[in-house]
Amino acid sequence: MLDPEMTVINTTTIAAGDNDSGVICKKHYRNMAIFLPANWVTSVITFKGCDTPDGTFVPILKGSTALAVTIASVAASKCLVLDDMILRALAPVPYIIIVSTEAQITTDKIINYCLTR
Repeated sequence: MLDPEMTVINTTTIAAGDNDSGVICKKHYRNMAIFLPANWVTSVITFKGCDTPDGTFVPILKGSTALAVTIASVAASKCLVLDDMILRALAPVPYIIIVSTEAQITTDKIINYCLTR
């Protein structure tokens, strides 16, 4: 059984026709898995971050390369366990948004995620 103090399982939504998810509070957590729904439109995934939950979210870039933190194009019904490079890039960012490079057309996309310490 998962220790509730060590694990958060929740959802975020990308509204129909949009690219950005709702805010995910990941402060105090390092590891992350993202579960893409069956109605996901195949897309590259990037991330935006902010130091507050209601501030201006900006693209999260990798160190000196200034390249976006990116997950290659993925299809529906996948569980994405973030690799160490992505985890290190996201670690200091307390609030993130998942960004789909393709608009998630037709219906809302409910994305499940799991955070662990």
